[in-house]
Amino acid sequence: MEPLRCIIVDDEPLALRQLEKYIERTPGVEVVASCYDAGEAMAALEKGGVDLMFLDINMPDMSGMELARRLTPMSPMVIFTTAYSEYAIEGFKVEAVDYLTKPFSYEEFAASVERASRRLRRGDARGDEAIYVKDSGLTRRIVLSDITVIKGLAEYVQIYQRSTGRAVTTLMSLRSLEETLPADKFMRIHRSYIVNLDAVDGIGHNKVVIGTEELPVSESYRGRFKEYLKGKLG
Repeated sequence: MEPLRCIIVDDEPLALRQLEKYIERTPGVEVVASCYDAGEAMAALEKGGVDLMFLDINMPDMSGMELARRLTPMSPMVIFTTAYSEYAIEGFKVEAVDYLTKPFSYEEFAASVERASRRLRRGDARGDEAIYVKDSGLTRRIVLSDITVIKGLAEYVQIYQRSTGRAVTTLMSLRSLEETLPADKFMRIHRSYIVNLDAVDGIGHNKVVIGTEELPVSESYRGRFKEYLKGKLG
């Protein structure tokens, strides 16, 4: 397999050098450009042949997040490398591979590179849609297609994943999360529940079944849910 060609974007020389050292330790990865700002990065991208971009967020003139929003489906994958964890939620909107919070270890770096390599092998560089949430001091990436149910608990939500059968609990309102999820894939059925429509195993009288759990469809959300069913049933 051809090496993973990457560029590094960071306005701190020490941070650039650290990433260069990590890449030197990593087989199958090579640096084609080291850039101190978004302008240099855009010039490097115009030359083409870039698979992956390690991108800082807090930079002068144009932030890394602004640069990432300008990318197209044909642009390289992005791994954010930043000291600011509060932007992690924004990462899913630009379909970043990962979000590494400085200082990060080589093991964390290598795991992110492996995720990028898997995407490239699948021919899906922009990857699966995902959200980033805080959980027990960590920023976690949760692939949307892996979510089954989201439960609201006052100021928190629990996000259940098919792959683990467990929930990630994060400080967030159900309403704010609902506003970020794609409406064609997720639906609010109750003041306390959002479901992944692809995860629904059965539908009963004012309820849906996901796995072994039955969830109520409340009156407030029943009309929209019935419209969805009409579209499915023709």
